[in-house]
Amino acid sequence: MDLIAAASIAALAYLVGSIPAAYLVGRFAAGIDVRRAGEGNVGARNVFHEAGHGWGLLVFAVDFAKGAAVALPFREGPVWRPAVAVTFLIIGHAYPVWLRFVGGKGLAAAGGFMAALMPGAVLIGGAVSGPVWLRTRRFLPTLVTATVVSFAAAALLRVSWTHMALALAGFLLVAAKRALDEPRMRRIEAETGWDRAHGGTGR
Repeated sequence: MDLIAAASIAALAYLVGSIPAAYLVGRFAAGIDVRRAGEGNVGARNVFHEAGHGWGLLVFAVDFAKGAAVALPFREGPVWRPAVAVTFLIIGHAYPVWLRFVGGKGLAAAGGFMAALMPGAVLIGGAVSGPVWLRTRRFLPTLVTATVVSFAAAALLRVSWTHMALALAGFLLVAAKRALDEPRMRRIEAETGWDRAHGGTGR
């Protein structure tokens, strides 16, 4: 591993990941601080419920694009490059310096990273999850469906196990951030009246 190259990749991935789309949209579109509103998460679902559906979808698209943008330059070549990239992509999203290191979980960013590594499988996952979205209009079941189906499709399409492992690593980092965020989110949800089961605060 070239340490200078690794540091450069880490810095680039962190900076891209740290672009706080949810915070910026929440602040300028609805005048809210998503770190303290709704579920307290700097992510698309919180914006979707607290600022408006269209704004939430915009944030999802931006965060998804962040992940894809970080993956594309490094998906070929030594495996350590995309490994460093996905690690610091999620760290940047989770702990952005611009927001005093209070960020989101990185689910959409991890999805974008996966899409760049195995686009065919993610297209299938997206197609299957479409009806789930139309039926529920809820992020969580839609994204869970898309993720599970994408990995299943990747296996059927014989996607490289390396690429599958890298994509899985991104989601495991998201899960770790979710666990670390739990105490803060519980506290904010109690203050805002967030409905964890269905999303939204009933405003």
